[in-house]
Amino acid sequence: MTTVLIEDIEYGKVNGVPLMLDIIRPTKLPDEPMPVIIYIHGGGWSSGDKAGVGGREWNSYFAKNGYFVVNINYRLSGEAIFPAQIHDCKAAVRWLRANHVNYHIHPEKIGVWGHSAGGHLSALLATSIGNDELEGESRHPHYPTHINCVVTVSAPIDILKMGGWHDLENSHEAKLIGEITVQKNAELAKKTNPIPYINDKSKNIPFLIIHGEDDKIVPVSQARLIYENLPNAALLTVKGADHGMEGGNITITMILEMILAFFDQSLFNRKL
Repeated sequence: MTTVLIEDIEYGKVNGVPLMLDIIRPTKLPDEPMPVIIYIHGGGWSSGDKAGVGGREWNSYFAKNGYFVVNINYRLSGEAIFPAQIHDCKAAVRWLRANHVNYHIHPEKIGVWGHSAGGHLSALLATSIGNDELEGESRHPHYPTHINCVVTVSAPIDILKMGGWHDLENSHEAKLIGEITVQKNAELAKKTNPIPYINDKSKNIPFLIIHGEDDKIVPVSQARLIYENLPNAALLTVKGADHGMEGGNITITMILEMILAFFDQSLFNRKL
C-alpha cells in the first residue's frame, strides 16, 4: 500500500505561535473511516521534531497498513514549561475529532504512541482523562481528548525516581519544570507523573509498555512503575536493548510489528 505525506498542518495556536502536525495516510482512502495513530516524538521535552526518524520512517509502516497517522510537534521546554507540552497533545486530539469528516477518520478510534519523552506524554494523555488543569485552551474546546489505546517506548514516568544526573539543575527533567531541580520543585514534578491521574475512566485503557533492559538514559524500572498501576497493560522488556531499542534480542522491525498488532487489536479489532 502506498502512502501520502501532508506536511505542516496547523492544529492549534498559542500566543500567536502555530502548532503543527504532519499526516501520513494511505494514498487510496478506504470505504470506512480510518483509525488514527498519533505519534509524539522524543528528545527530552527539549528537542526533537515531527519529521524525525520516528515520525517519518516508523509511522509510514503504520500508514501502509491502513492507518491515518499524525506526527505532532509540541512546545519544547525552552519555549514553555510543563504543562504546555500535554496541553498541545490534547489540542491535537481535539483537532482530529473536530476534523474527522474532512479527513475520513474515525473519531472514536484514536491510539497514541511515543518514544522517550513522547512516550511519557502518550501515557499522560491517556491517564489524565477529565483533568481540567491539563486540558489547555488551544482550539476546539468542546471536543473531548480521550484516546483508545497507548504504546510507550523507553518512557520516563516518575521523574522524581529517575535519580543520578536527572536530579541535576541542567537535566531535561529540570528544564521541563523550569530550570529547578526536580527534588526542589517536587510539587510540579509530581504533576508530570501519569500514575496519580489514573481514574475509573482511564484505568482500563489498553497499554503496551516497551523498554530496553540496558537503557542507560531512562531506567527500565520506570516502565514497571506504570505497568504495576494499570490492570489492562502489557509489559515487554527487551534484553540487551538500549534507550533507542538498539542492541536487543529483537529488532526494531520486530518491535514495530508488535506495535502494529497491538493497534490492530485495539483499533481495527483484528485478531492477533
